Amino acid sequence: MASWYTRLQPRFCGHEENAAQAACTALMVLMLPMVAGGAIVDRIAIVVGDKIITESEIDLRIRLTSFQNGEKADFNLASRRRAAGQLVDQRLIEHEMDTGHYPRLEATGRAALLADYQRTEYKSDPVSLAKALAGYGLTPKDLEDDLGRQSDLLSFVNLRFRPAVQVTDQDIQKYFAENGLKGSLNEMRAQIDQKLTAERAEKELDLWLRDQRGRTRIDYLEKDLEGK
Repeated sequence: MASWYTRLQPRFCGHEENAAQAACTALMVLMLPMVAGGAIVDRIAIVVGDKIITESEIDLRIRLTSFQNGEKADFNLASRRRAAGQLVDQRLIEHEMDTGHYPRLEATGRAALLADYQRTEYKSDPVSLAKALAGYGLTPKDLEDDLGRQSDLLSFVNLRFRPAVQVTDQDIQKYFAENGLKGSLNEMRAQIDQKLTAERAEKELDLWLRDQRGRTRIDYLEKDLEGK
């Protein structure tokens, strides 16, 4: 999914400073949904450090995941918890990318990702893509933004975790023998190395996220979303 250029400062519950920050955050949470006339704009579901996750973002995450997996969108509690967890991880990574000044894909790059997706999945037919997205309550811009976030996450993993991963020749030989791959070891060596590196980098990301969850104040205003 962390020694970046600038380390995150841990925020532990129980410190007087954090208590004051939490009170301020709680007040902001109560005020943010309200506009002139008392109309509800959106509902804040989770506060992750100094970032928020709204109900509409959870709903959008479910729709995007379902669309890309070709599944029917399900908004039951289990699905909402899963989407909320993904967004919490996303906020933690975004915070680290902000403080570490990690590169992010620019608008032209995001547009290119959408064009590639449209070409491979919908034969370069924008009308068909837009129609399919509309069936999930989505727009091409929603998909473009999500593809860009996925690209940013991949860049984050490649820059932060892959350089520390070591795959030995013994690891490659063991994988080749245990998986009964076709072809010679020399032909498969680079492919196996890449696969093992990616898997181990992902494990390092999972460990980092677990650590950041413990270090960051996470308030579930919608209590049902908090995993037990």
